[in-house]
Amino acid sequence: MRERLLPRPLASTGGWLSLLLPAALVTSYLHTQPACGPSDEVHRLLIAAAIGMCLRTLSFLLTSYIETGPYIKFALSHLLPGIVCSFCVDRSWPIALPAGLLVTFVYQHVYVRLFRGLPRTFTFGEAAIMVQGVLLFGLNAIFRIWTLPSTDFNQLNDIMISALLCLLLVCLSLYLVRFMRKTLLFYMLMALLLVAVTCAPVTRPLPLIALLEFLFKDPLRLLIILCDLLFVAITCGTVSWQLRNSTQASTRVRKVFHLLIVLVFVPGLVYQCALLYLATGVALAIFVVLELLRLLQIPPFAATLAQAFDSFKDEKDAGGLALTPFCLLIGCALPIWLTPCPCLLAQKDSPLLLLLSGILTVGVGDTAASVLGSKFGRNKWTNSNRSLEGTVAFVLSILMSVGLLQLSGIVVMTQAKWFATVFATLNSALVEAFTDQVDNLVLPLIFYIIVGLA
Repeated sequence: MRERLLPRPLASTGGWLSLLLPAALVTSYLHTQPACGPSDEVHRLLIAAAIGMCLRTLSFLLTSYIETGPYIKFALSHLLPGIVCSFCVDRSWPIALPAGLLVTFVYQHVYVRLFRGLPRTFTFGEAAIMVQGVLLFGLNAIFRIWTLPSTDFNQLNDIMISALLCLLLVCLSLYLVRFMRKTLLFYMLMALLLVAVTCAPVTRPLPLIALLEFLFKDPLRLLIILCDLLFVAITCGTVSWQLRNSTQASTRVRKVFHLLIVLVFVPGLVYQCALLYLATGVALAIFVVLELLRLLQIPPFAATLAQAFDSFKDEKDAGGLALTPFCLLIGCALPIWLTPCPCLLAQKDSPLLLLLSGILTVGVGDTAASVLGSKFGRNKWTNSNRSLEGTVAFVLSILMSVGLLQLSGIVVMTQAKWFATVFATLNSALVEAFTDQVDNLVLPLIFYIIVGLA
């Protein structure tokens, strides 16, 4: 089957990426808070599903390279991942085995469909992370939305999950029913989505009222919202300026977005974690809608969005999807999404570093490596276009940032935590120097896993 799938060109298979989300979920399990409610069992179910999907990817790649008989191929590709997935679940076999087989079957079906729908966009490993993430989100929504205790954060969580589920259903509808891609029907569908998100009886009071009450409850929250809106205006201004120049955006221009996302995430995590959590979901939804407008060529925005994509894309945006901006947002937000009750964790000094994994690696380290490496880089690594100077900048920028966070009292660093941070930074720097995968997606997970296990 692999011959009929078209991965991103000029990149390796990246099968090892399929291991990252299961490992990150195991790490986040170590930081589960008792106040999260009945999340222990749900977390174990998600880990089991992630392990099954990971094995399904590895067996798919293995049987693509090695000639095997049909029975062995069936056992490796279908039975083994399903059995291991069900074995990890504390359930009776008559229930666990069919559930494990169903999860791995659905995963493989979506995995193949992704390649056929978006050829030359992902490597096999990048696609594994994306499909694992979507399916784990769906499973998490099914398991949690009716089981979590009623708190302000869980109320926001319910609103965000239901909104993203509705958006996912809209995307599936547009994929399956071509007639709905007509301009008028598309905008009617978006209007219906907006009504469903704000007025569906997911919470009491209705989501719109609950959101307004939450936003206007705290003056500091309003101030941070105003600052975030200013950063959004700067982002739009940067894109507009670049489009007027009619040139390909340089590395330094693209890294402006990395700097802006740092300015949004760090104050958000420290002072308004629940607001930031909600904002990441809103930002992801906006990205998806804008990408739908561009891919489906919906007037009057499609032409401008296509021009912006052509101006800001890099070598990893080889397919039709604008992969880089999605991965920038997802990479920075993944530590928050992966960690149960992240805002309880954010109130503790030392574990806050775990939630900053994406910001430190992508927003700080990768930005320093790209900007300084492109300007001062003279000594290239063997078999890599990255420079030794850029790697040094990556390491020093992260360690200096953590030192500043410690001096400011935002995080408390023990000797063991410093050792884990240095080790995670060095590993992330080497991966950034040598990988041909999307580093915005990979680096946060590597840093998260290592620091979280300390």
